[in-house]
Amino acid sequence: METIRQIINEIKLNFGAEVVSFTLHRVTGIALVCFLFLHIWTLSAVFQGPEAFNTAASKFDSPAGHFMEYMLLLAVIAHLVNGVRITLIELFDLTAVQGRLQLVSVGVFVFIAGYTINILF
Repeated sequence: METIRQIINEIKLNFGAEVVSFTLHRVTGIALVCFLFLHIWTLSAVFQGPEAFNTAASKFDSPAGHFMEYMLLLAVIAHLVNGVRITLIELFDLTAVQGRLQLVSVGVFVFIAGYTINILF
């Protein structure tokens, strides 16, 4: 619990685009790991037969389930775009243009999020 308080204090002291990006990358990574456990748990119902699997899968075929799918998509996109940005900065020593890359990654995220909202809903 103390570690979480230290992280929150660090974010407050050094608030900026880089810190927000860093925090978002960590949070989306943890959320994706949690999703993997939920996904494996849902898919494990296939071992109990087709009826059990259909029942488990049907729980996500609702407005709340579709909203969770969209949140999962946003987490994947945010994690992916930020990971590509970090990789480009590390591989090509682009720390001088880090702010521009941040804006490009936010733009790509907003574009994909806006485009896919029509598809999912």
